[in-house]
Amino acid sequence: MVRDRVSSAGCFARGVKLSLSRPYLAVSLWLIQLLLASVLALPVSNALHTLLDHSSSGSRMVADPEFGWWETVRRVHPDLLGNFSDAVESATSAEGVESSALGALEGIGATALSLCFLGIVLHAFALGGIFGALREPQSSLVVIGREGMRRFPAFLAFTLAAMAAALAAYRWIYLASGKAWRERLNDLDTEGQAMALTFARLLVFLLVLAGIKLVADSVRAIWVARPDLPAVSRFFAGLAAAFSRPARLFGVLVFYLLSGAALYVLWIVLDPSAGGEARFALVPLILAQQVFVFLRSLLKVGYYAGVSEALTRVPSPEYSYVPAPTIDESASVDRTPDEPGVERPAGAI
Repeated sequence: MVRDRVSSAGCFARGVKLSLSRPYLAVSLWLIQLLLASVLALPVSNALHTLLDHSSSGSRMVADPEFGWWETVRRVHPDLLGNFSDAVESATSAEGVESSALGALEGIGATALSLCFLGIVLHAFALGGIFGALREPQSSLVVIGREGMRRFPAFLAFTLAAMAAALAAYRWIYLASGKAWRERLNDLDTEGQAMALTFARLLVFLLVLAGIKLVADSVRAIWVARPDLPAVSRFFAGLAAAFSRPARLFGVLVFYLLSGAALYVLWIVLDPSAGGEARFALVPLILAQQVFVFLRSLLKVGYYAGVSEALTRVPSPEYSYVPAPTIDESASVDRTPDEPGVERPAGAI
């Protein structure tokens, strides 16, 4: 059942409230992110210890990282850091990233690309578990694992389709428009006009990415909420739900982005790394960062719960693993208190 009078802010607030009432959902996301980050933690920390222990910049590197030092490390040790940063810079340019550049990645950049593919698989599993656990009246980590594996094939297909749509949008919207306007940029009067044109291209690209994400999340939410429908019907019902309530879904996404931005602003204002070891030692700084990641995971679960609230307010009664109450046949038959029950023969239906 869906209530059309519920605003985007109300859906997101209910989603965050539901996320706070079930913190183990955010814990599961935090553990998945920690698992992916741990692959790079040991080689990066060993390399930093080896380089900083013999550098005069090591004592102040935590509080005030020196960009020139990082540039020197990139030039002297290309096998360690690789050319991942160059690929990121070229991704924002008008030429874009060529497919051959991905195969030329080295070191940490190549490992990060491999972790992205692993993250896609874990992302599909985690979303299946989260959406399934949100529809259960009583859930736990066991429910997350069960629902994640149950929804994994469909959610992996949705994730790959959304990724393909995002890459197509990057190719045909951002890069194509940049190549089309490359010759005309020199004819503009001021540099501000060129920056405004680039900002307009980026804004259109981001709006298309937001639409792709909302459509994918709507299909996931309806896929879990309506198991009584066939697979094709659930897919098209999710598409219909996304296109019938675009303003509400976009509002939920905007509130999620604003909340995440406020969390980043709070981190910048507090600035726990300022002052180096005199204010925050390295280990407490890492712990504070993990608390920040956990809070961001709470907001992420709140966003998915808000999407579910915006589309389906009440779980379907057929979607429940709670066993149906047994019917007492003796109480369902009208008889007097002293009337004996009817004895049925063995094997009777």
